[in-house]
Amino acid sequence: MAESASVQSLDRAFDLLETLCRSRNGMTIGALSAETGLHKSTVHRLLASMCARGYVQRDAATSVYRAGMRLCELGSYIMENMDVIERARAPMERLGHETGETVHLVMREEKDIVYIHKVESVSGAIRMFSRIGMRRPLYCTGVGKAILATWQDSEVHTLWRASDVHLWTPYTIVTEEAFFQELEQVRRVGYALDNEENELGVRCIAAAIPDYSGRATYALSVSAPLTRMTDERIAALREPVLAARNEIAALLGGGACRA
Repeated sequence: MAESASVQSLDRAFDLLETLCRSRNGMTIGALSAETGLHKSTVHRLLASMCARGYVQRDAATSVYRAGMRLCELGSYIMENMDVIERARAPMERLGHETGETVHLVMREEKDIVYIHKVESVSGAIRMFSRIGMRRPLYCTGVGKAILATWQDSEVHTLWRASDVHLWTPYTIVTEEAFFQELEQVRRVGYALDNEENELGVRCIAAAIPDYSGRATYALSVSAPLTRMTDERIAALREPVLAARNEIAALLGGGACRA
């Protein structure tokens, strides 16, 4: 019973921490209690422990709690220890310098992609809304489609039916038949496009980074505002994107890349 109670406390602490991480302006104990369904005394006790360790901060003047910088510190350790980022860094920086656009590296985690590294556009005129650690569904992103194109169709069917498929923009693909047609196109040409399916006004060209078996967990993309990402520009970006992808795949010991 003691072990079960301990695990329950851990679950509750994570519920509180995840709720605070999603809150832009922080939350009071009362708001956290209402949001999580936990009693105020339980919320107070757990927050006190997390404050002591730096995972949560309390504003003494307003009694508002926010996620603490200790989380950022640990996150930076995780990123530093991810070998894929270190190996992808130089090819991504060269690609960013060559194209002048924002370059992303993502990792697939369950039904989502997670942004794990980013090289900002050298122009700096327009910044992408993406940020390290942000999640998006596989189905509505160029990087996600590139990854899924390396899977077996049966696996993609299973993931599609388990996903909460809905319109992120008016251009998001939300029918299974159209999605599989899109994947076939990706397999033919060796790269995927995001045609404003995830963010209005932004197009991306993406390529999966396969492992030794040809299956991908990671993908690379170049993103730019629609005004710069014409069909002609996409065609011009194809070779540098695939070259960077091939270089990263080789550094990671991956298999041969198509196209």
